Amino acid sequence: MNSHIWNPKHEQRHSYDYYIDEHGDWFCQGNPVLDPQLFRLLSRSLFEREGRHFIRCEGEVHPVRVADAPLWIRYVHLHADPQGELQRVEIELHDGRKEDLAAATLTTSQNHALYCRATGRRLKARFGKIAYYELTRHLQMACDDRSLFFMIGGKRYDIRPE
Repeated sequence: MNSHIWNPKHEQRHSYDYYIDEHGDWFCQGNPVLDPQLFRLLSRSLFEREGRHFIRCEGEVHPVRVADAPLWIRYVHLHADPQGELQRVEIELHDGRKEDLAAATLTTSQNHALYCRATGRRLKARFGKIAYYELTRHLQMACDDRSLFFMIGGKRYDIRPE
């Protein structure tokens, strides 16, 4: 780990308790983060090291407890050809960032929640209800092995269990 990216021995002035609940809502010191600009700042400074989540803020690094996934997908923007076949899927994160779906990273949990990896940091992102239902309208099931998949751009993307 590069010390200029994160030095766990660096003495910090403050230690804050950050938490992302099971619905993707942020809390700082037990208080909900309601300011949209602060929410975006926190979400966009999030990173993962050795299975733990952190934010970098004003030169300090603070741990972030995460109940489920650190990122949430608010909307999907589906791009289909004239025959209705999906050609591209763009995801929109709760903090406003948009990017192409990394379809090869799709997974599902035992409670049927749908996830993928998102952002350049490849953080786990959970599909919110609106995005989930919009995307799963295109879900397909293989006849032979009962596996679930999406066809995007003519390529099959299986949904793997976590």
